[in-house]
Amino acid sequence: MGVALSLHAAARSHTGPRPDNQDSGLVSPALVAVADGVGGNVGGAAASSLVISWLAPVGRGLDPEQADGGLGELVSAANERIRTAVTHRPRLEGMATTLCGIGVLGDSAVLIHIGDSRAYRWRAPELVQLTRDHTLVQALIDQGSITPEEALVHPQRSAVYAALHGGTDDVEGLEVLSVDIRPGDRLLVCSDGLSGALAPQTLAELLAAAENPDQAAATLLGAALSAPASDNVTVVVADVLDDMVDGIPPTRFRTVGAASGARDETVEVLEALWPGPATGAFRPVTAPD
Repeated sequence: MGVALSLHAAARSHTGPRPDNQDSGLVSPALVAVADGVGGNVGGAAASSLVISWLAPVGRGLDPEQADGGLGELVSAANERIRTAVTHRPRLEGMATTLCGIGVLGDSAVLIHIGDSRAYRWRAPELVQLTRDHTLVQALIDQGSITPEEALVHPQRSAVYAALHGGTDDVEGLEVLSVDIRPGDRLLVCSDGLSGALAPQTLAELLAAAENPDQAAATLLGAALSAPASDNVTVVVADVLDDMVDGIPPTRFRTVGAASGARDETVEVLEALWPGPATGAFRPVTAPD
């Protein structure tokens, strides 16, 4: 086994032109993730907050006894809690969320993905998209029915065919994959509010130019808002480090977006239904970088 990896990460989230933020993001030494909620302002915020807050405590370290670090089981548990929420609060019917995250486990990394939130790896001089959107337009592109340029203006470009929605015991469409990362890589995990506003070349240039993840996240968010973005924008940037690197302060786990700024109504709905896995109750889990 090689050196243990860790993530030095930063995040930004903004409502964009929307009245509410239904995105949630997570940064931690072992896991970075973004969830983009759908189903109305309360439902979407509740779904993304639920999933990210459920995953947040494991950002301290994944389960070394499982090949995927336990992420698959945790996502299944979060999906079950979406179903429980809808059962007890019918007004949340239809709520769902995307999820995209990268976790490190020793010298390896695991990608979890469902929906159209994305993960990228910047390794000079190339930006590689690590995920493939679970959307109608991506399926049409794959079939050769439309071009990528046509997809950008397609009326159903935001329609996802896979998401966490609590509908079944098995999370249909969830991808849990090994990914190649190494010290020196810079990772980007984002909602489609960012990827839909900025071209891959722009993403690459801004990631390459930033001195650190915090600057990269802030610059990317600013560029998306200026584009302008048409949706909530959530950006998580992480530098992959050798655990033995000195001089870099550890990133404690921190949530942004709906998970850290959930309205009282959202928190009340969720807290009444179940305790969190490590916090004792559903409360936005936050800590400064």
